[in-house]
Amino acid sequence: MAWRGTAVSLLVLLIGGGIQASLLLALVLLGIVARRQRELADVATEHGWAVPITDEVDVVAAYAETAAAAAERAQEEADQAQGQAVQAAAARDIAERRHRLVRKNAEAAGETHQLVQRAALDAYSRNELSVSELNRIWQHVQVPVEAAPGPAAVPLGWELRVREAERRYERAAADAARAEQEARLKAAAAATLAEEARAAESQLALARRSASTGLVGLLRATWADSPAPGTLVGR
Repeated sequence: MAWRGTAVSLLVLLIGGGIQASLLLALVLLGIVARRQRELADVATEHGWAVPITDEVDVVAAYAETAAAAAERAQEEADQAQGQAVQAAAARDIAERRHRLVRKNAEAAGETHQLVQRAALDAYSRNELSVSELNRIWQHVQVPVEAAPGPAAVPLGWELRVREAERRYERAAADAARAEQEARLKAAAAATLAEEARAAESQLALARRSASTGLVGLLRATWADSPAPGTLVGR
């Protein structure tokens, strides 16, 4: 009867050892498969092949990283566009002030010329000036003799300056409007991408919690504690 008890004990030990060996073998096989998949993925990546990603955390992490980079680039572009809009608005304001100043000076010069014209006409009507003298006076103020002085007239010498100042102001105003519109679009795009990046970060945190508490986390922890294939376990 003693040998039967010994045989049963040996059988129990063999069965227990077989179960442990089977579990260890399963873990080793899982590790080999996982490493093989990673090796194939690395080779496919080097050759530009499409690689199916089965790890949810890796997928979400890659998306979160891409979303964060896109949001950062969009914010930089929005800041740059805002700076350009501020500069364009300042240039518009300067051009507007210059246009108003040139226009004001031209009108003031026109009023002075009108006074000279009226005085010359009055003197001519009193026979104090001849026609040639009247023409010389009007030529000096750059108004043809046939023309009659009108209200708020701009002298001929100021017309080019007034038109040039007006054109510069119109161009500056158009540039400022375009820059402002571009800044608004860039700011809206940056806000949208920032929201997507925050959502992706939340999804990544949720995926990591799920993986760390689920079956995948358990298998990874077990594999991390087990020896690598081909290594000897110290006795």
